[in-house]
Amino acid sequence: MHLDAFSAVAVIAASAAFLVWLLQKLGQSAVVAYLLLGIVFGPSGMDVVPNDESVQHLSEIGVIFLLFFIGLEFHIDALKRTAGLVFGGTATQILFCGVPVYLAGHFSGLSWKENLVLGLCTALSSTAIVVKAFEDRKEADSPAAQSSLSILIGQDFVALAAIAALPAILGSGGGNGGWNLMIMAGSLPILYFVAHKFLPIVFRRAAVSQNQEAFALCSLGACLLVAVAAYQLKATYSLGAFLGGLVFAGTPYAHQIRADLAAFRNLAIGFFFFTVGSQLDLTYAAANGPLVLGALAALLAVKVIGATFAFRLFGSPWSVAAAAGLALSQVGEFAFVLAAEATKGGAIGDDRRQLLLTVAVLSMLVAPALIARANVFGRKVAGVLGMDIRSPKSGARPPLPSVDGEESPTGTETVRALVVGYGPVGRVLCKILIRFGVSPCVIDLQLDTVKKLHAINREAIYGDAGKREVLEAAGVAQAKYLIITLPDLASRAPIILSAKAINPQITIISRARYLTERGALETSGADHISYEEAEVAAELARLLLNQLGARDDLLQNEVRRLRTEIAVRTGFTQVFRRPDAAPAGQTEIWSAAQIEAALKKRRNSGPPQS
Repeated sequence: MHLDAFSAVAVIAASAAFLVWLLQKLGQSAVVAYLLLGIVFGPSGMDVVPNDESVQHLSEIGVIFLLFFIGLEFHIDALKRTAGLVFGGTATQILFCGVPVYLAGHFSGLSWKENLVLGLCTALSSTAIVVKAFEDRKEADSPAAQSSLSILIGQDFVALAAIAALPAILGSGGGNGGWNLMIMAGSLPILYFVAHKFLPIVFRRAAVSQNQEAFALCSLGACLLVAVAAYQLKATYSLGAFLGGLVFAGTPYAHQIRADLAAFRNLAIGFFFFTVGSQLDLTYAAANGPLVLGALAALLAVKVIGATFAFRLFGSPWSVAAAAGLALSQVGEFAFVLAAEATKGGAIGDDRRQLLLTVAVLSMLVAPALIARANVFGRKVAGVLGMDIRSPKSGARPPLPSVDGEESPTGTETVRALVVGYGPVGRVLCKILIRFGVSPCVIDLQLDTVKKLHAINREAIYGDAGKREVLEAAGVAQAKYLIITLPDLASRAPIILSAKAINPQITIISRARYLTERGALETSGADHISYEEAEVAAELARLLLNQLGARDDLLQNEVRRLRTEIAVRTGFTQVFRRPDAAPAGQTEIWSAAQIEAALKKRRNSGPPQS
């Protein structure tokens, strides 16, 4: 079935939206949906999308964004802490998983080039699938996930080096492979130095201007521009994209760049996996079913065993090693990039390439289900071997010390709160929170403000709090409170919606200028609201009564009554003094219903005694 370009995009987009929703309801990854769509709409299915060179070029954009984000999230300090596992563990895992495939090909009569490509491609795992699967299950901080991530980082380095060196090794560089490799090795450090020197200057100007559209365009331009520059220097687009991300790793701009490009990244990676699925030849798979299934089973077994022993050699307990080994059992996305390079140079035959692609796609399809059972599998392996299956808790945030050495007034447990905006209101609020043992993390679009907070060891994030990625970077999933001090309603509502989507249990306290903003904020999900209009009215009344010489206790009662009536009218809570029987000076949060009940009780008891 052949459709015009617009109709094909419409059909695929609608199908993707439904299938992604359906599979996520069933606990499956969105990657599975994209792979299935590629199989259905690809040349061996409904033939809606041709598997030609133009489609392959578009799919490469997905790899570019993936590598850019890997570079963006790369931290030298984290690498130093896990260097042994990242480099030594990765080398061991690739040897344990790749050598058996190489030897199997060797005894089957394949050439050394084919064996090298097959061994390397099958030894690599999918960063996109593993990370996404653990994140979807809220297990990104588990020991198995962290161990898997260390190996995946090392595999990314190996894949990048292989992509760069493979044409020269296989002799597919048109006779200039070695020369091109030398040019690339000498020029890429210069490219990184130039980009690291000048790109942050551009981003600083965009950040200071507070023009979010300009900043987003700078993010997109930096990703693609460095990729193109690297390609002109005989490297690959993907290697250039990794360098582009590396330029901004650890900078204040990283969170906002990630937020601006998240939609592009998700769509591009989705399209990449769609094209991966479209490369599956259903006719070949059906005709060679036993071979394909046998190769898939053997590959999964080799990768699980090889990775498990690699983790064990570097000190992981059996429960973690087996769980991480199962998580890395699929073939990775770089296998398709390496296979394409090898095919261009004639290093791998069509039959072997099709077998590799078929097994790779099938391994990706089953990967989310296997990762969902990884921790259970690890505990069972440890139980069979009679080993201790306990693992240390991860992701726990150490308590912060109390102010001036005093015990925190809120208790022994440190309360975490996010404060959006660091204007006059935000500054005063943070001082109060810190004094009472609450740990605030500021989110602000003023770059200089964020740098000043970092200089005094305060936690702060540069970025738009309305973006999900910025809130996640600030730790909204672990926070108990979100306090929004921004003055404009248009900025507050998206923040509330995003925060509630990530953490439905979080308590959101929002600033509001006018009482009429109640509906929008209530619909968005705000729990408590402080109205400037109400506070101004109360303060003006206090000043006037003071000028008229009203008694202080009557004046305070009248102001309190005014605030209470406003709280009841809006339906939201406010800080209200406890009944007279309560200890002096203590306050608590009262709901509108509680305030109304208190007012009724006071009316029934008569006017206050003068």
